[in-house]
Amino acid sequence: MVFLFKDRSDINLIFLVLLSVALHFHVWMHPPLVIANESDGILSYILLHYIQALSPLVLIVIFHTIILSQAIRLNILLSNFKMFQQISYIPAFTYIILTAMFPYWDVISAGLIANSLVIWILVKLLRLYDQNQPKTLEFNIGLIVGISIILYEPIAILIPVVLFALLIIRPFKLAEWLVLIMGIVLPFYFIFTYVFLTGNISDFRHFLPKLDWKNPLVQPSFNVILALIVMGVQLIAGFYYWNEQQTRFIIQVRKYWGVIFLLLLLTFFQPILFSVQALYASAIVIAPLASFISFAYATPKRLLIPNLLFWAGAAVIVYNHLG
Repeated sequence: MVFLFKDRSDINLIFLVLLSVALHFHVWMHPPLVIANESDGILSYILLHYIQALSPLVLIVIFHTIILSQAIRLNILLSNFKMFQQISYIPAFTYIILTAMFPYWDVISAGLIANSLVIWILVKLLRLYDQNQPKTLEFNIGLIVGISIILYEPIAILIPVVLFALLIIRPFKLAEWLVLIMGIVLPFYFIFTYVFLTGNISDFRHFLPKLDWKNPLVQPSFNVILALIVMGVQLIAGFYYWNEQQTRFIIQVRKYWGVIFLLLLLTFFQPILFSVQALYASAIVIAPLASFISFAYATPKRLLIPNLLFWAGAAVIVYNHLG
């Protein structure tokens, strides 16, 4: 199975669609769930009031469209920035496997949709490296982050990500940091102005991220534990091959991977800091997680390890839905 995605042929796009349909086979038996907490932002409101009531067939199409568009966008990102020695469709392949493997990512949730915003922000961050006049791009990154938080509050975890990513990619300049912070604050400034002028200033707190410190893994079910173990093994293998490739990367690409590693590290804590949606909020970790696990599928010349990892993931998926 893995070998089908190790080249850059456009026919692999068809294979990605077939892979998504095959691994998310359960949606044909039971339409994908729509999970949202209205207090988490505008995305959740849209899901609850406009998406949840749609027909099962439309929900299935929306579900596959979200996953495939994100997988392909991530693949394009990693290819355009030359993050791998060889261009392939392995990152998209890995992304689709992960969304099917973990039960909390296998639904239509605000967290899953917000992953598109995470990938968009990541693209903008990596473009900062070769900018001679980066302030416009930095302001736009901040603006996208600010708007994204209004759409889905747990994305607030990306604030330290973009600040530290700026430190990784560019020499420290206070003016650039201030421009980035201004972009983040601007959407909230407009909201504050509106609620102040309308006399509903107390409503402003509803637009601010709400931290809720809890452990989302209290008494997890066996299928969640099994999925976490398999993903953990895949991530360890990915880190091993990623570290093996580090000496072959130019400085620029090493900085890019530094940003993605930072994103992975901080988004791991999101379900703890924003626990209202429990592990559904953890979907924004999929993009950096798939990026590193992709090394375990793409690097080995012999396909024994990649195939073992794939079939272990496939076994977890089947167990989750038929076990």
